[in-house]
Amino acid sequence: MTPARRRLVPLIAVLATVGGLAIVSPGQAGALVLRLAPVLLFVAAMSVVVNLASAAGAFDVVAEWTRRRSWKAMPLWTATWCQIVMLALISTIFLSLDTTAILVTPLAIALSLQGGINLWPAALTVIWIANIGSLLLPVSNLTNLLAAGSGVFDGSYAYLATAWRPALVAAGVAVTASWIVYRWSSRRHVEADAVAAPADPAPTVVDRRLRASLITLGVLLPLLATGFPYWISATGAAVILVVASRGVADRRAGQTGAAQHPAIRWAALIPWASLAFVTVLSAVAAIAHTAGALDAIAGALGPRQDSTAGLLAIAGLGAATSNVVNNIPAFLALEHGVDTADGMLALLVGVNAGPLVTPWASLATLLWHDQLRRSGNSVSWRSFIAAGCVLAPIAVALPVLVIGSGS
Repeated sequence: MTPARRRLVPLIAVLATVGGLAIVSPGQAGALVLRLAPVLLFVAAMSVVVNLASAAGAFDVVAEWTRRRSWKAMPLWTATWCQIVMLALISTIFLSLDTTAILVTPLAIALSLQGGINLWPAALTVIWIANIGSLLLPVSNLTNLLAAGSGVFDGSYAYLATAWRPALVAAGVAVTASWIVYRWSSRRHVEADAVAAPADPAPTVVDRRLRASLITLGVLLPLLATGFPYWISATGAAVILVVASRGVADRRAGQTGAAQHPAIRWAALIPWASLAFVTVLSAVAAIAHTAGALDAIAGALGPRQDSTAGLLAIAGLGAATSNVVNNIPAFLALEHGVDTADGMLALLVGVNAGPLVTPWASLATLLWHDQLRRSGNSVSWRSFIAAGCVLAPIAVALPVLVIGSGS
């Protein structure tokens, strides 16, 4: 996509969304905006933070620090896999899968390059854990937050009490699948000179930007795990790094005698197309619900929430719909037909663990792909889809069987 077309995508999305929401009532339109705006702002702000920190070399520093503290009794590639798995699990559970896609992907790239590991299994580990392992806490996934606020669960504690067993099973499936891919993949050595170090005429200035990035990340990540509004903390961190990077560009211009100019195109820091795509489809889901187009689906789900077969059907429908349109609009479209805690949890399993086949099925997958693209790495969508076709039914069925056994 050319830069001009990329700039048109958000504009078209905004016009389509505004036009579509005009069909529904003001109350419904406002409710949708209030539900989606914080997470979209969070994703945009985190993208700015991560991309500026990556440009400053923060993830290379963290990866090197992590590599030096790897388990000496393990082969290097095994230790690298363990580090990526732990980073992805902790980030997904406590910070959200979208944070994992944005934050852990560049770390996994740096760890793979420094450890001489094939990048593809490392990248799959990140996105599989991000999607499949995002069931435990409400904050782990936007769909969890939407479900926790739907009234089906009596507070966050009730959600956790219901979700912990299928969440552990789902995380186990993700880790096992990534281990199998690691064992079967060819472990090629990456030559040191294949990792190009960015040239910079002013290392002292860059050191300031690196320090600012590390300090900001060090403060932001623990803050995201607290009850403080996540979108506010991420936005504040983005503003800090934008100001720091702008200052670096001005200092560099002063040292070289050039005119002052920004070192980075700010509009390129945010995955506008991905955010626009999810926004438009979510609006379409709300419009379809208002028009009554989803009443037949809701009626079919109603009597199926008290048996394992029914829960599997709900999860399967959630997974299939997610892979067709995206998991956020899929949840918004199907949640109205679910009125029990087990049924809602089965739907969450479907829309969280099921979006593993199509590239657009999950916002996290789109963000993951954006980070891979920014690093100059290509994605084999054929391999991604083939692996997802095998893994998705397992990742959906096993956690749902645990729900059914506990009903």
